Amino acid sequence: MEKGIKSLGLGLQGGGAHTAFSWGVLDRLLDEAADSNLRIDAISGTSGGAINAAVCTYGLIDGPDRAKRLLREYWNLVSAQSLWPPDPFGLLWPERSPQHWNVDWTPTAIGLGIVEQIFSPYYDFLFKNPLDAIIRKVIPDFEALRRGGNGAPRLFVCATDINSTARRIFEQREISVETLLAAACYPTLFQSIEIDRVFYWDGGYLGNPALNPLVDCSDDLLTVTINPIDRVGGPPNTSRQILNRINEISFNAAWVMEMRQILLINKLLEQKLLQGGGYKPKRFHIIRDDAFMEAIGAASKLNPSADFVHELFERGRRKADEWVRLNLPKVGVTSSFDVDAEVALRLKGGAEAHRRFTDEASKSSGFDMEGEPARERRVRS
Repeated sequence: MEKGIKSLGLGLQGGGAHTAFSWGVLDRLLDEAADSNLRIDAISGTSGGAINAAVCTYGLIDGPDRAKRLLREYWNLVSAQSLWPPDPFGLLWPERSPQHWNVDWTPTAIGLGIVEQIFSPYYDFLFKNPLDAIIRKVIPDFEALRRGGNGAPRLFVCATDINSTARRIFEQREISVETLLAAACYPTLFQSIEIDRVFYWDGGYLGNPALNPLVDCSDDLLTVTINPIDRVGGPPNTSRQILNRINEISFNAAWVMEMRQILLINKLLEQKLLQGGGYKPKRFHIIRDDAFMEAIGAASKLNPSADFVHELFERGRRKADEWVRLNLPKVGVTSSFDVDAEVALRLKGGAEAHRRFTDEASKSSGFDMEGEPARERRVRS
């Protein structure tokens, strides 16, 4: 690694339109790459994160500036397809408030929720996934993407093998429009994707994102999470809230377990109980905005309207800028994410973990009228 350049492997979670947050994160990280402060060794993506990862990797073959342009082009094309009507009730909230974007109780969201329960995507024999044409337009040369090189990161995409209950990690030489559609195939919205006589759904069920491929590429792993790991308040009590939290927990579970696995290897290395095999300690980093993602609700994952997408982009850029200022110097030196506290405790099942998370949640609850978490404003003041 060149002196002074930080190097990391990047994991991108999925989450529908909410992955525009990852676009903002990537945009800010690419600024550091353009200034020769950062190199992305590999990207592993799932669902919307997989498409962000592929577009970014394809652009980086020609450099950070092109990657930024292609990501913007992709999201502009996605938002141009939006048919989501304006929400008059959202206008009652201040523009910077996250509740301004929460559409969970709009007639559109309720109607789509009902339709989703009774309508199968297989009923429409003429259905064409709109992402297909968009991906082909933004990535016109998949052969170049599969070749990679020229300093571009290695690319990995995760999908779920429906019949085998197994995850499939497509390596760079295997990436195509079909593998990206498979990684982003939410089963109640899209027909399964067939690749070599195997049927696939969204990769988030078994890897959101898959971290194991990154372990072989980098010693620093940065995850951009979309689904809230922690939420505040009491338990969800409406059918929509309950279903959403079930999905959030299931889509985060694979990531928690995989982080725990890597942490155990770190501890074995530290105790000199694991030698040989090329194992090296890994450092962990994370960019997230749990409170904001919880406040904007789940239904907005289906809302790629331009104003919402660009709000998520700006939010992601701000969070990434904060991470760069505070934690980029730690890359290559130490973790900026306490995996013992944030991951290992979650799997121990003891009272200590639950007290800790309850205390943290109570500190982090609430937004001010500008939509900024109160705890962040207190830290800066």
